[in-house]
Amino acid sequence: MEEQKKEDEVQPQSDATHIAQVAELHAKLLRLQADMDNMRRRHQREKEELGYMAAADCIYQLLPAMDNFDRAVKLLPAGDWTQGMVMVHKQLQDILQCLGLEPIAATGAFDPELHEAVAIDEDSTDPENSVTQELERGYKYRNRVLRPSKVRVSMGGCKIE
Repeated sequence: MEEQKKEDEVQPQSDATHIAQVAELHAKLLRLQADMDNMRRRHQREKEELGYMAAADCIYQLLPAMDNFDRAVKLLPAGDWTQGMVMVHKQLQDILQCLGLEPIAATGAFDPELHEAVAIDEDSTDPENSVTQELERGYKYRNRVLRPSKVRVSMGGCKIE
């Protein structure tokens, strides 16, 4: 009989211990699942960022050729073959736009996030810190600045001494 009492006394303590162990293991499992979910999300973000960077680098390498194409199209003489070149130029622009490339507007107020001031117009009648001329078109790729516009900025008639 005494042995049975000892077993009965040990059993509740053993059940409490098992319940605590199960709760502890369950908490560990939840933490590991959360860590795994975070790792998957981080991996997905890194993969997307790597894809973005590869595409952005490729498009960035095309920009000087695109600039030259823009300049050449503006100087083409009239003719049937000129229309063909203009159509090819437009097709290239459309493809890059579909990929997420968009030109930066170089008008209005100077924005250092979008524009790079490479010259100053002291005698301009335009308002101070406004863009007076775009020297090289800038672009955004998927809403991030890929290359800022190179611009002339007005001093609003103020002279630099």
